[in-house]
Amino acid sequence: MWARSTRAPNINELFSPPSQNFPTGLVDPCDGVTAATAGTLGEVCRSFVGVAANIAQNGSFTLNQADLQGISGFDRGNPLLSEEKGDSFIARLVINPRSIEALRNFGFTASYSNIRVKDAIVSTPRQFILDQCFERGEQSFCDFIKRRPAAEGSNSAGSLDEIDSAVTNSGGLKAEGLDFTATYTQEVFSGRLNLSLSYTHLLDGFLIPLPGSDKDFFAGEIGAAKDKFLVSANYSINKMDFTLRGTFIGESSLDDQFLATFDLERNDPRARIPAEFYADAQIRYRASDAFEFYAGVDNLLGNDPTVIPSGLPGNTTGAETDAGTYDAIGRRFYFGTKLRF
Repeated sequence: MWARSTRAPNINELFSPPSQNFPTGLVDPCDGVTAATAGTLGEVCRSFVGVAANIAQNGSFTLNQADLQGISGFDRGNPLLSEEKGDSFIARLVINPRSIEALRNFGFTASYSNIRVKDAIVSTPRQFILDQCFERGEQSFCDFIKRRPAAEGSNSAGSLDEIDSAVTNSGGLKAEGLDFTATYTQEVFSGRLNLSLSYTHLLDGFLIPLPGSDKDFFAGEIGAAKDKFLVSANYSINKMDFTLRGTFIGESSLDDQFLATFDLERNDPRARIPAEFYADAQIRYRASDAFEFYAGVDNLLGNDPTVIPSGLPGNTTGAETDAGTYDAIGRRFYFGTKLRF
């Protein structure tokens, strides 16, 4: 299937008033800059009064934990947005061999997708704003940044106070991947067993934050692991359901633009985030058509959070990990009922 689609900006994207945000996982490019740091980075950083004062006091620009967690900013709409246009190609193979008795209950699907969006409507990433300002000296991006001119409470002089962002028509977005799904169902001991396995492999993916800017590749980074498995087994008998699920998140890496500032590559062991596997279990009892009881446990194996320290991209403030990707809580139990009336 080939398809061309368009999407006009919605009301919020066009006219949303400024709303305060408290971003996490940002890396201040000026961290560690000294009076002798040459090039654009040193010059732009020292042009901020607070940064210069911080360097004079500490010998280098130094941040504390409050500085890393004390960044805010405002998100806003953009009435100048135009529509985004997407081109997609999807090829799918479905195998369900009904004519073969042993495989009548087996199903297999394989899909390839390649999606490109031109002028994609995105919020300009705050890390991109920081890098463009301090690494490349782009004044238009520096205008979005406010630093503290002097120490304020527990915050250091020169620390980031606010970084504003707005939605814009980006230079483009691409995602390319493979999806495989296998299912099997069978009557077992007067009950029904359902098995499923899904695998996703992200071949390529990038975002161009603004027209003319470099591609920001995200395939293989935290939150966009190249490999992901989902397996589940469900057994139903009489009024009981038993379910066991497993999720595998492949090895990932830190953001490539962040690594470039330290002359590191994704395959460097210091930049790798290990693979993770989570297991969940649940039991349900249907007492009647109107009443159902369920109980379960998430993170059955009690996996510790995958540590991503503060100051690294992907860190969720207070969680010391990427809470949107990895479990930050640990093993937990729940139960409940459903009533229909």
